[in-house]
Amino acid sequence: MVRKFFVALALILALTSLSYAAEENAKVLARVGGQDITEEDVFEFIKPFGQQAVMLYGSEEGRKMIIEDVITMRLYSLLGKDEKVDETSEFIADLENAKRAMLAQYSMRKIISGIEISEDDAKKFYDDNAKLFMQPERVHARHILVSDDENLKVVQEELKAGKSFDVVAEEHSIDPGSASNGGDLGEFPKGVMVKEFEEAAFALQNPGDVSEPVKSQFGWHIIKLEERIPESTVSFEQVKANIIEELRNRKTQEVLQEKSKELEEKYTVERF
Repeated sequence: MVRKFFVALALILALTSLSYAAEENAKVLARVGGQDITEEDVFEFIKPFGQQAVMLYGSEEGRKMIIEDVITMRLYSLLGKDEKVDETSEFIADLENAKRAMLAQYSMRKIISGIEISEDDAKKFYDDNAKLFMQPERVHARHILVSDDENLKVVQEELKAGKSFDVVAEEHSIDPGSASNGGDLGEFPKGVMVKEFEEAAFALQNPGDVSEPVKSQFGWHIIKLEERIPESTVSFEQVKANIIEELRNRKTQEVLQEKSKELEEKYTVERF
């Protein structure tokens, strides 16, 4: 629960880190009730929605849509002010809760702002956890799946006559996930497919080899080997950015958890 809490807060803090050039922020895009709506107002509006909203705002259609949303918000804001909604007890309570949340977010952002993960830190993690970056032996295969002996015989005859495996798969395979791609299953390691299928697929040695019919709980399979991929290690450069991000997240959680313990000693906490 604690981990989930800090992960969620880290996401919130990340979404509040967007910044924009000051000269662009001052640009007036619309005016509602005599109040300007600037580029900065729009950025503040979309900030909680993250990078997707920023990308949407980058298109002409998306920009118009978001500006209209801000205008609508201003209209109802003015209505609420006229009707003194901001003086109701419910509004005041919600405002206070929002203020507490923002104070917490900004305090946490300040605490974690100094966290830095170096490339050396990432390399040490990579070296110390070599097994995490091992890719097991895999095969790239296609298959044709049929439900009964009669259809199996048709498929075997067409393959024997020289018809392309891909075409036969498209025409006869009942596997909805691969038939339209010529039976292509992509790459997979051991432990993913059902036992009978896996044993037959990994028994094939050379690209182009085709198995004898294999019976599984799904029906009859004929398997074609596209490629054998030996065990390998993902290079540090391929995973460096991911490792740095993971270490930063871990450090963020660690720092915030330690700070929480410190704060519980500073401020009285009573749990009932």
